[in-house]
Amino acid sequence: MNRFLGTPSTVLLALALFCLVQAQPAQSRQGWRFVSPDTLEGWMRTDQVTLVNVMSRIECLDHRIARSVCIACEQFASSMETLRKDVKLVLYCESEMCHRSCLAADEAVKAGFREVYVLNGGLPAWKRAGYATESVQRVKRRPIPAVKAEELKRWLMRHGQYAVLDIRSREQYRREHLDGAVNIPFSELHERYHELARDRGYLVVDDQGFRSFLASCYLAEKGFQVVRLYGGMAKWRSYKQAQEKRR
Repeated sequence: MNRFLGTPSTVLLALALFCLVQAQPAQSRQGWRFVSPDTLEGWMRTDQVTLVNVMSRIECLDHRIARSVCIACEQFASSMETLRKDVKLVLYCESEMCHRSCLAADEAVKAGFREVYVLNGGLPAWKRAGYATESVQRVKRRPIPAVKAEELKRWLMRHGQYAVLDIRSREQYRREHLDGAVNIPFSELHERYHELARDRGYLVVDDQGFRSFLASCYLAEKGFQVVRLYGGMAKWRSYKQAQEKRR
């Protein structure tokens, strides 16, 4: 019996590639600019900037640039009224490609923010430049078992006590997901983890396999039994495509 539904999508990849191509100081077509870590650090010393981490609140409080405001990309459009429009607005995320920052920057421009920037290279570039980060609520790292894509069907059949928890955005979940998966976006996990049943384990699924580790560590802190899908939906997608070619 086929337990999996959905079709592959390339939207996030296209967004990421777009941001990578646009990663230069010049004005972007959307009306915002990229800013270097060195320039940002100078702005911060003279209080000329509002800095926003657009990852989930769990990720933002776990590791961020000091003085950052935590507003997840998925919630940015409905939350940016709290931000000042008379200072520079700089958005950043954990990825060098920064597609979440690009999306949030687009929303800020639409809302009338005049000086909108994305940190060029994201948090990795900030660290490479030698600047510090802070941890407000550190999530304890621990070993998290991982299930490979080629083992997934058999693993789920053997572990019926586990449910699938998809922490991707609602839009990603609607386009493609594992059959029976529960969707709680990572941006909402800190508020909604109590909705998860305590008498079940959870296979945590993200897009690329990176964010599921921290999400799993967070849930383990809360007392849940967790494993994660190695490589996320991207690996599962590649595995399915390879299987179809062999038929």
